[in-house]
Amino acid sequence: MQAFLLLLALALPARAGVAVSAEAGADAAVPKISLQTSLSPVSGPALGATLTPGLNASLAAPQALPAPLPVSAVASPAALAPAAITPATTRGENASAFRPALSAAATPDAPEANPEKAAAPAGKTQPSFKTKILGMLKSLADPFGGKKAEEAPPASEAERLDREFSKLDLWGRVAPAVRAEIEKARAEKVSKDAFQEYVRREADASIERIKAARGVANIGFHYNLHGGRREEYVGVGIRATMGDIALRYTMNGDTNHKVYFFQSAEHGGFAPLDARHGESLFIKMRMGYALNLFDLDAPALRDARADGRIKNPGSISMDFHGMKGVPYEAYLAPPVEIFRNTAKRVGMSKLTWDEETLATIRYLEAAALAGGPFVPRP
Repeated sequence: MQAFLLLLALALPARAGVAVSAEAGADAAVPKISLQTSLSPVSGPALGATLTPGLNASLAAPQALPAPLPVSAVASPAALAPAAITPATTRGENASAFRPALSAAATPDAPEANPEKAAAPAGKTQPSFKTKILGMLKSLADPFGGKKAEEAPPASEAERLDREFSKLDLWGRVAPAVRAEIEKARAEKVSKDAFQEYVRREADASIERIKAARGVANIGFHYNLHGGRREEYVGVGIRATMGDIALRYTMNGDTNHKVYFFQSAEHGGFAPLDARHGESLFIKMRMGYALNLFDLDAPALRDARADGRIKNPGSISMDFHGMKGVPYEAYLAPPVEIFRNTAKRVGMSKLTWDEETLATIRYLEAAALAGGPFVPRP
């Protein structure tokens, strides 16, 4: 019996200091029990047990245990019996007799003693799972939480002018007319061949208007066929490279540094825009998306042909010796980006190849006519 009472005392919570005294009275079969509890809202000392020699010798060995707190309460064996056999006691959960009385709000459903400090419903103040996930993704995208970096100042006058040129809403100017033009052809169910011929005539006529307005006789078209972004041409021009495709397959190819181009004097305005990528055999692709329009008779190129820095000028290329390539000052306008999101730019869901060519020539005409002041001249 004494061992059972000791185990009961050890099972009581650590938040109440408990002292158990078992004495052998006149009737040795009925021990006297005194239970001292120290009630405190914070964790109290460990249990202390004092046993008389009447108990088992192994349990009566001296133990160094903390003394209970001074505040005590005495419980009878009858009061201890229910608490001793409940699952809550064996799990270390305080019975009402062994812990301070809490307010009505501090029930298992509302553990906070102060109702005003109780947590608000999760839906009102706590972020939802979706909000947490979105916040995490946002932090990954911007780990330092900084603001968008300001645009660096232009490195040159050419770059400054190019930025000003990009502010011109040229697509916005031509989009309504282009959309109406294409929708009319669709409504009239113009055949593919007839529509292509129409685009050819319009492209050639557009180039003639550009030549007349800009006072040039021959316009060069150069694409970023083998890489390069539009911005990389700004202020630099077209660099001559050892670009003969035959060099990929033979040692006898042309090793001169060249610039390849179309020219309006021989190809008109339609062929340079309708041309397909020669190395793409199975997929119909454009020649590029960054286009440089330049004057083949600009003073810098004319002088270079005269003194031998440009040799072998032909219908699609010319060799450069002693100069880097086509200088930026020969451009009719800053380089432009074409054949990308053209349908979206004109406000349509989809365009055919020829419809995209027509939209592009309308945009190029606007760019060539407005772009002259945005190219620095010597």
